[in-house]
Amino acid sequence: MPFFVAIALGLVLTWAARHLGLATGLVDRPPAAPDPDAPPGAEHLKIHTEPIPVLGGLGVVAAVLIALLASGSGLSWLVVAGVVMATVVGLVDDARPQPASVRLVALAVAAVPIAIGLDFHKLDQLATPARVGVVALLLLMANAVNLIDGQDGLAGGLGAIASVGLAAVIAANGSPVLALVVAGALVGFLAWNLPPARVFLGNGGAYGLGALLTVLAAQATAGHGWHGLLAAALCLGVFAFELTFTVFRRLRSAQRLADGDRKHSYDLLGRSRGNRDRSTLALWTLAAVSAGAGYASDQVSLAAAGAMLGVAAVLGTAAGGRLWRDAAAMADTQQSTESR
Repeated sequence: MPFFVAIALGLVLTWAARHLGLATGLVDRPPAAPDPDAPPGAEHLKIHTEPIPVLGGLGVVAAVLIALLASGSGLSWLVVAGVVMATVVGLVDDARPQPASVRLVALAVAAVPIAIGLDFHKLDQLATPARVGVVALLLLMANAVNLIDGQDGLAGGLGAIASVGLAAVIAANGSPVLALVVAGALVGFLAWNLPPARVFLGNGGAYGLGALLTVLAAQATAGHGWHGLLAAALCLGVFAFELTFTVFRRLRSAQRLADGDRKHSYDLLGRSRGNRDRSTLALWTLAAVSAGAGYASDQVSLAAAGAMLGVAAVLGTAAGGRLWRDAAAMADTQQSTESR
């Protein structure tokens, strides 16, 4: 029931957030209508043709919190405060772009109450390292969601699939209500975000969703120790791949990590498959396989689970190498065209 309540809330509150964005001017403007507050060079990254509100994530986070309240399965107030803080950090950045260093510090601060509020008593002496890991994971997940949120329906769909996988993992050792509520809220959001998108997650939504996925990964780990940690890593595999691929690619190209570009995995897949819808579907499929592997890894021995994660890492490295060559070929073609 909480899943369906969250879908309904996601539909209604995303609609409300869309209209709030239009009313307040919190929209992502296309190249034809430049945004005076956007960082230099950002306009070439935009692929939409009309202003799109960026408050969709506000609707998602609100739907999650209200659905939890309605179900009577509340979170610690510290965890709720941390998720809200992470969302606010992104909303501020949507309204007035902030330096990357400011955002990282603010997200780290938001992660602290989440780390304190989560229940790690089953981990005994590993509880303190687990709390430190929560802070690090939130920084990684917030940026991973932000990186992959460059195509209609992609981040929301991947988040929903990962949440379903994490719900299956958590259900074996605890209550999966939060995971199901996050998945439901994202399904409601997708009704407005599938191509052509009428609302975006925005940085507020990316950071809020990153915080929620961090909480789910922590719940899986708290419930089943190393098994849960490995399962969570597999469920979040597509996000981890995009973050790793982007960081490695930009470091190899001597590009600033905070700079945007159109050489993400989904961009390259879109070019190779002919359109972005096929790229999104391919990554959704990969996310479903990864989430299924995450659940399976929680049902086998720890050694087998580690081997599954190792295989996933090898396959991800091979896929990253292929995409890297595609990106290099694209750069060579562009350079050759510009030199003529």
